[in-house]
Parts: sequence; C-alpha cells; structure tokens
Amino acid sequence: MFNKISTKNLSFLFVILLLVVVYLLFFNSGEERTFRKNLVSIDTAKVSEIYIYPKDKKKEEIYLKKEDSGWKVKLVNNKYASVPKSKVVNLLNELLRIKPTTLSARDKDKWHEYQVDSAGTRVKVLEDGKNTLDIVIGRFSYQQPNAISTYVRLYNDADVYQTEGFLGMTFNQSVNDFRNPNIIESNKTKWIKLTYEYPSDSSFVLVRSGKRWKIDNTLTDSAQTEQLLNNLERVTSTDFNDNFTPSKFQSPEYKLIIDMNDTTQIQLDAYKDSLQVVLHSSQNPESFFTMNKNLESKIFLSPKRFFKKK
Repeated sequence: MFNKISTKNLSFLFVILLLVVVYLLFFNSGEERTFRKNLVSIDTAKVSEIYIYPKDKKKEEIYLKKEDSGWKVKLVNNKYASVPKSKVVNLLNELLRIKPTTLSARDKDKWHEYQVDSAGTRVKVLEDGKNTLDIVIGRFSYQQPNAISTYVRLYNDADVYQTEGFLGMTFNQSVNDFRNPNIIESNKTKWIKLTYEYPSDSSFVLVRSGKRWKIDNTLTDSAQTEQLLNNLERVTSTDFNDNFTPSKFQSPEYKLIIDMNDTTQIQLDAYKDSLQVVLHSSQNPESFFTMNKNLESKIFLSPKRFFKKK
C-alpha cells in the first residue's frame, strides 16, 4: 500500500513539474532573461534604411535611405542629399562592433542612470523594409586608463549592457555631418596653374615654373607658396546652404580655377549678395556652402600673400 501511494505521489509530482517546464518554455518565454552574447545581427548588404534619433534633442532626426544611385540623407526641407558611401560603411561597422562585455542592469529604473532611456541616442536599421535592429546608445564610461566603454540597450528589452568603445561620437551627429563636405580634395603636385578671377583689375594667375611658381613672371616665395597650396589641397565645410538659388545671379563675384597636368580642372565660384557669400565647387556640384572668413582666407587669396612681407 505504501509503495502504491508513493508511486502515485511521484507520478503526480512529475506531472506538475512537467507542466511547469512546459509553461516556462512555451508560455513565459518572453520573461526568460539571459546574458546576450550578441546584440547586433544585421546583413550590411541588405540594409535599406537607417534612422538615428540623436541624444542632443536640438539636432533633428536623421533618416538615411539607399537608392540605386547610392545613399541619401533627408534634409529639413524634405529634399535629399548624397551621402558618401564610406560614411554609411563606417556607421554600420560601428554597430557590428557592439559586443556586450557586462550586464550592467536588469531594472527599468536604472535606464536613466545609464542614459539608455529618452536621454540616449536611438538607432533603427531596416533591411529591405524590415526592422532588424532597434538599439539605444547611452552614456560612456572610463574603465581604466585609455579604455572607454558605452552603455547600450535594445529598445524592446529592459537589460542594459556595457560594450567597448565611445559610440556617442559616431551616432550623436547632425544631418549635415553625413553629407559630402568636400570643397577641394586634390593633390597640389598635379597643379600647373591657378587662375584667380576677381572684380575690377585685381585678378591674377599663379603658374608653375619647374619646381617654383610665378605671378606675372615673378617668382613667388617658395615657403609661403608651399604653405598656401598645402592649405588649399583639402578644404571642407559643413555649413551647407540649401536655400541658395544661383540662377538669381548673373555670374559669380569671385572665381578660382585650378588646372591640372591631366587637363582636368577644379572650379570654385563665389556668389555675393548684401547678406552673404555662397560658395560652389565643381568637385561637389550638388551642394552650396555659406562662406565664412576662414574659407575665404584659404581659397580666395591676394597675390601679396605669395611673397614675403617687406
């Protein structure tokens, strides 16, 4: 009799335990919380759209989309501008480098401490229209000398993880940071002539003569000229002017034409009105830039600057 009761009790207990296991596996899987070894799983070849909601609320939402002609970023006026492929590649590679090293919190009340709530930067990635990643990037932390980590959280998960690197710099940007900033990107060793066209009689031409440069058949100062041309090899700006209409102007006020030894040219045109000077480059034809004093001092030079001061 005792054995029969024990067998019945054990069978009953087994059934209860089995039901509990089934419930946990099939009905309560959403509550299962383990340390994730991988937070980001995306196929970069299939990524079609990226949304970024910067931590700095003064910065507008960033929307990137892939078209046949390449990547585009949406502007404030609902227009789109081209994005260099390298910027999107760097962005996606930075996401793929996110590997959780520590589980920092499992409590929603801790989100604010790690800035993975509304104070964080949210990034959404879509592949062929399907959302495959939604992550919040929070504050960074110094772990030891020369070691920086960042707190992250999947948007639909409560857990907060720590990952290596300073992610905020990559993702907390403005729309213009994703655009092509190049005004001039060239190698001065290929340049043979720079033509400066200015109003009145102030125009001049800088011509290469062997390893030296001349203006009006007069040799310029080698060190001065080298420094000025070095500054001109790489000129960039993120001060885009998307409201400018060049057709309203008959011709540019200032012009710089750089002739190269392969017969190609770079042309910069500066349009001036009573309020501003707007710059356009043949190397970045879809964009216009508001010119400041720093740009002007690099591009539109006086002939006197190529000679030593007396």
